[in-house]
Amino acid sequence: MTVLPDALPGTAGLCWFAMQRLPPLLEAFAKEIAGIRTGEDSEYIHRMRVASRRLRAALPLFRSCFPAKQYSRWMLEIATITRALGNARDADVQIAFLVKNRKKSSAVQNKKNPGGSPQENPLEPAIAHLMKDLKKSRQQLQDRVLSALDSLEKSGIIEEMRAAFALRMVSCRRTPVLSAAYGIPTIAALRIVSRLTTMCSFADWVSHADAVAEHHAMRIAAKKLRYTMEVYGPVYKRGLKRSHAQVRNLQDILGELHDCDVWIDHVTRLLLRERGRMRGVRSDKHPDTATLASLRLFLAARERERALLHRRFMRYWQSLEDKKAWEVLCNATTDGRRQRFIPAGEGTKKDISAACNALAATYPEGLFHHRTVTRLALMLFDSLLPLHALTRHDRNLLECAAMLHDVGLQDGARKHNVRSARWIFSEESLPLDIRDRSIAGLVALAHRGQMKIDSHPLFLLLPPGDRKKTLLLSGILRVADGLDYLHNGTVQEVHCIIGEAEITCDIISHSDCTKEKEQAGSKSALFTREFGRELVIR
Repeated sequence: MTVLPDALPGTAGLCWFAMQRLPPLLEAFAKEIAGIRTGEDSEYIHRMRVASRRLRAALPLFRSCFPAKQYSRWMLEIATITRALGNARDADVQIAFLVKNRKKSSAVQNKKNPGGSPQENPLEPAIAHLMKDLKKSRQQLQDRVLSALDSLEKSGIIEEMRAAFALRMVSCRRTPVLSAAYGIPTIAALRIVSRLTTMCSFADWVSHADAVAEHHAMRIAAKKLRYTMEVYGPVYKRGLKRSHAQVRNLQDILGELHDCDVWIDHVTRLLLRERGRMRGVRSDKHPDTATLASLRLFLAARERERALLHRRFMRYWQSLEDKKAWEVLCNATTDGRRQRFIPAGEGTKKDISAACNALAATYPEGLFHHRTVTRLALMLFDSLLPLHALTRHDRNLLECAAMLHDVGLQDGARKHNVRSARWIFSEESLPLDIRDRSIAGLVALAHRGQMKIDSHPLFLLLPPGDRKKTLLLSGILRVADGLDYLHNGTVQEVHCIIGEAEITCDIISHSDCTKEKEQAGSKSALFTREFGRELVIR
């Protein structure tokens, strides 16, 4: 399941945290502009490119703190300059590689013939040809960088962002202490584990030497995970430094692998193009036969280097798995928080109910349905208590999920269950810590249709017992929601009889409820699976 990075409501705590993280990233981005204009040091390009990527990765995490049109314009301008900087930086890296490779290969040749006359480097014709093209291209790219900088400065977004951040800082000065304890930790865990899940989705391709696209995608995923960990680092003890270093090392290895792939693709295309070219009187514009032979040697060297890097990549990935590095990271998102991001105590039933009722009231049109479904869900929970043996606190979490399962309808029917879950995950007024908040949110998420929550990042953070609990409560809420399918409260009561092979639910209603029974039955697959008995509604 993909969790979008920009999909959480803009709570006061989230925006307060954004103001701790975004302004420094913006200043790191802006301070390199003057150096790039001089064009004297490629490091300005490198630093601004990294800063732009960090800013571009962080902004979507807090997009709901800013007006949609303003945010979209910021992202468009930053994406444009990031692209221009990226192309120029890639050319700088390639030129630096050729310079280094020239020195290294020449040193190897001279070492083979100590005391004799200098030996011609067989890679020199290839390096000279590639260097000539790169330097010509790099000048054109510098012009594009300067043009992108002109556009950036003309747009005025840097000053606009500074002003917006300053205004938001004023509004966030009095953020309640509970925002840090309740509003931020679950969001941080959701973001980090979502990025981690994406990166690990390419794990099956680690051992495939020719999985170039998958290795590149894994590198991008690792980079996004690292930037997300940096943004939320202050939430955790030691800022997740160990896990951050591991991800950075992985990204570096994959980066070297990608550099080899770029050279291999470029030289292969060049050789194929020259192979089919007819030589003419102006053939001096194209590589001669000696240069083509040298390019083949260069290509073979890059392919050998890639094979070595791939073996190194496999060993490092295996070492991370042996250390259970990803399990350690997941545990740190829940158990490794700083004290200020841990609630002082568990919320009482009264506090949880009051917060859920207040949040449900933001969608008054749905209150009647929320209360009906909550009543039916709790009846099912109580009737099935001998079978599921869940606690009173679990009942409170079911009540919370039922009261809020359709609150997302206020923004439209499509994916309203996803929005409802996000409210539960992020709403700082709910006195629930990560574990309970995740359970309640996932139960609300699962209430609609055949939505599967097994692969959700927060589900993966739960211990096995809580996963089972979440699925049981989800099964109950699905059936209860089906029993009020028309949102008119036709079903008054439900009472269950537990049998050896089936659970029989008797419905009490003052009018025809055939449609509700059909819907409850159609949504009972999860209920049947988790309780191990067929559901019969009569």
